[in-house]
Amino acid sequence: MLRLSPILRLCVAWGSVLTARAQEAGHAFQFDPVEHYAARVVAWLFALGIVLVLAAMAAVLRRRPIGGSTRVLLVSAVVVVPFFSLATGMLLVFQRAERVEFCGSCHGAMKAYVDDMKNARSEGLAALHFKNRYIHSNQCYECHTSYGLFGTVEAKMAGTIDVYRYYTRTYQLPIKMRQKYPNGDCLKCHADSARWLAREIHTSPKVQPGLFSGKISCMVCHAAKNPAHPIEVRS
Repeated sequence: MLRLSPILRLCVAWGSVLTARAQEAGHAFQFDPVEHYAARVVAWLFALGIVLVLAAMAAVLRRRPIGGSTRVLLVSAVVVVPFFSLATGMLLVFQRAERVEFCGSCHGAMKAYVDDMKNARSEGLAALHFKNRYIHSNQCYECHTSYGLFGTVEAKMAGTIDVYRYYTRTYQLPIKMRQKYPNGDCLKCHADSARWLAREIHTSPKVQPGLFSGKISCMVCHAAKNPAHPIEVRS
């Protein structure tokens, strides 16, 4: 029987390293058990997959009749472990795709927008929200995702298309939104807040119905002096 103990020890050590780096440091109330354990499952499945593939290769190279145990080993290495790795990995990717760092990883298209948002001297709406911590984390995702389940689904679908266009180099600069920025994406946080209610124009019977129906855009006032992303990106 092939001795796999050194390889197994190496894979276990590697899995432990991946596990240690899987969860970023944060406050206790920000702990996400789904992301925490999904990252660990992926790390250990990756290590287990390496062991099973090596064991399967060794069994095939010995050119002996393939018995029941060898078939189970092959099916596990080729089907079972990859399937669960893919499923768990997709869960983890969709969760981490909400982070600002993920958006900024598309350097050619989005990095300039992320840099502007983090620029303390910028007067853009995104930068103002970021430096005042109106949104604690995942600022890009929170501002560009509509409310509710369908908003999340639409954002994930749009993000998948954007990733495809980025890696196939079929995107165009400057980046433009597919539609006008909806008021609902502002109002989901600001509507009926103390600061929002303190402005008479927000509660005016002539204006408020238009804001909630979308006939009057929030950007008419708020983007006139402070564009969302006051940067120039040339193709």
